[in-house]
Amino acid sequence: MKGLDNLSSDFLLRLVTEKNMSLNTASSYKTDLKIFISFIEQQSLNIKTLKKKDLSNFFQRQRERGFSNNTVSRRLSTIKQFFKFLVLEGFVDGNPCEEIKSFKQTKKIPGFLSEKEVLSILDSASHVGKNDVERARNKALIEILYASGMRVSELVSLRKSLFIGTPELILIKGKGNKERMVPISKIALSAVKKYLITLKKTNTKLYESDFLFPTRSKTGYLNRERLFLIIKEIAHSAGLNAQHVSPHKIRHAFASHLLSNGADLRVIQTLLGHKNLSTTEIYTHVLDEKMIKSVQENHPFAKKGLKNLKTYN
Repeated sequence: MKGLDNLSSDFLLRLVTEKNMSLNTASSYKTDLKIFISFIEQQSLNIKTLKKKDLSNFFQRQRERGFSNNTVSRRLSTIKQFFKFLVLEGFVDGNPCEEIKSFKQTKKIPGFLSEKEVLSILDSASHVGKNDVERARNKALIEILYASGMRVSELVSLRKSLFIGTPELILIKGKGNKERMVPISKIALSAVKKYLITLKKTNTKLYESDFLFPTRSKTGYLNRERLFLIIKEIAHSAGLNAQHVSPHKIRHAFASHLLSNGADLRVIQTLLGHKNLSTTEIYTHVLDEKMIKSVQENHPFAKKGLKNLKTYN
């Protein structure tokens, strides 16, 4: 029988090639399995004879080590799928995870950037960078991110060919290679065109790449880590706490600001590429704030204060 590490590699390869799992998600699965396999080896357990109590012990240890219910639930999901693969391939006879219930997950409200803070980030973007190309690129990155709410991986790997002409919508591939249309504002398009003109004048070789944000790296485009650093630099330049600003926060701001200005939740779900509406519902805290503000501003007692209570004494 193959070793657990080899089985794990076969499992992940199948998820990526046959199930269209993104490389980022596969990386998380790989981490989960590495931790699980390490536990099996430390406990001198045999995966063929693994019992429910052994798995319960593993998950209990995960919680004792401070991992959140969300993380432990994801690891349970990873291990369940791994055992389904092992059963399908005939390496084990049954799935000991079937009787283990998922841990109750908590929905975290994303960190919130105000419209004023985002505007200051947008204004500062064109001033951050070592040269004209970097400054123009950074402006384009931020404008597209806030205009569309794209994921980091979607943004950095954009194709230049998508921006031929003046498109109002562009087609992008999200998680699991699922396609969706996202809007591009005139301001974002203008920033992209200015950036491409500057890039063409400065570095013809990089301009010839079909990636919108090309680099000399193996992937051929800007990596996620560099984008995070760029956002931090821009946030610092804008006078904000850079530790509290990230590409994800700007994606969250895109959704929150749309909702607060009257956009339909299902439209936001589509724009963000969420599979389930429940994932998008974390943004309804914006509606709660609007409701409270509306009551405070329009309720007669709120307007006149406690003086109204004297009427009932």
